[in-house]
Amino acid sequence: MYSGGGQSIWRAGLGAPLLMLLSGCLSNRGQIEQALIAYRPPPAHLVQIASKYRARCPDLLQVDVAGLPQYSGPQRIGPDGCIDLGDAGRPQVDGATVSEIVRMVAECVGVAPEQVHVSIAEYNSQYLYLFGQVAGSQRAVPYQGPETVLDLLHRVGGLRQGAAVGDVTVIRPHVAEGKTPEVFHIDLAAIVLRNDPETNILLQPFDQIHIGQSPRSSFRDCLPPWLRSVFSPFAHRFPGSKPVWGPTAG
Repeated sequence: MYSGGGQSIWRAGLGAPLLMLLSGCLSNRGQIEQALIAYRPPPAHLVQIASKYRARCPDLLQVDVAGLPQYSGPQRIGPDGCIDLGDAGRPQVDGATVSEIVRMVAECVGVAPEQVHVSIAEYNSQYLYLFGQVAGSQRAVPYQGPETVLDLLHRVGGLRQGAAVGDVTVIRPHVAEGKTPEVFHIDLAAIVLRNDPETNILLQPFDQIHIGQSPRSSFRDCLPPWLRSVFSPFAHRFPGSKPVWGPTAG
């Protein structure tokens, strides 16, 4: 066990060279991080994603019918897949898109589709699962339509400082279908630096997104607290050490 003097000797004799070695990284890591920070999904793209979402129980819809307030308001999709429009009926909307629900409601209440507006007020039925070095905690987030991996990373706040940008994987379990799980490697460098969308796949409900941890970050987590305080500010002076959107690894 090192004494206080031993710590000083370790820092002076071995600390700086070792930290310099561990702080090195691939030359394009900083470029990838800057590209991720700069990414903003076009508004039209987000509208397109929302338009393809298929609502299911127990999603909450907001229904507005011009001139007919009795049919306007929040509508939760029930276990039978229906919403309750009172004397106008109970249209079966489970699995329908917003535009399809608009037509169903319009037909039930006897108005033109242009008089009906429907939106998803709460996404409660389908989820995506985030694991590893994602901003915030590992968690489930609502599935909101067929967005890409890059879209999702932007929506959830990005990656943590300790993320390995070359180790991003999507697992599609296929539990409901009883099929073998699929595994997709996501090449962030190709997506954001070379505009190659091949691995920027469209996500499906219940996909799992795994973000690996960089060797430098793994090493830092193994250090005693007194040495972390030396390592962290030193590492920040090297490319690829800044956070990608989200908070630092702590």
